[in-house]
Amino acid sequence: MTMQDQINKAFAELNQQMLENQIAWAKGRKEALDAFISSDEEYSYFRAMNICGGNKWYDVFSGRSWSDIAPIIAKNVNGLIKNRDNRIIKALTKHGITELPEFTLTHSSDGYEGRFNVAGHLVIIRTILAGGYNIQCLHQRTLIKVKEAA
Repeated sequence: MTMQDQINKAFAELNQQMLENQIAWAKGRKEALDAFISSDEEYSYFRAMNICGGNKWYDVFSGRSWSDIAPIIAKNVNGLIKNRDNRIIKALTKHGITELPEFTLTHSSDGYEGRFNVAGHLVIIRTILAGGYNIQCLHQRTLIKVKEAA
């Protein structure tokens, strides 16, 4: 089984959650934008953009139906997953690791964690929830640590 296959298997539940969370967030932003536009409040582009979480998302939500938005959200999430997986594979191959053992992610206090030994290295993959005052939506951040096993 390739490294990508092992990552797909280990992250399957998390990937599904990521898609579901992003869809729920997007539906909320689309509904809020539609409510703002149909309200008596004076229209402000900056207010509408703020409701959506930024210019990019305003462009996605404005004037589109949900059936047009859903594939955009799925494509965005798939791109985030692909980037995460590429970062993991790059970090591992940098240390000469070309194969992964089967591993599972377990719940941790702030997300998920996978820990395993391979090719004389301890590999720790942590996926945490990230966000803050200037972040449009809660998202996952993946941290990869590879060190020689003691």
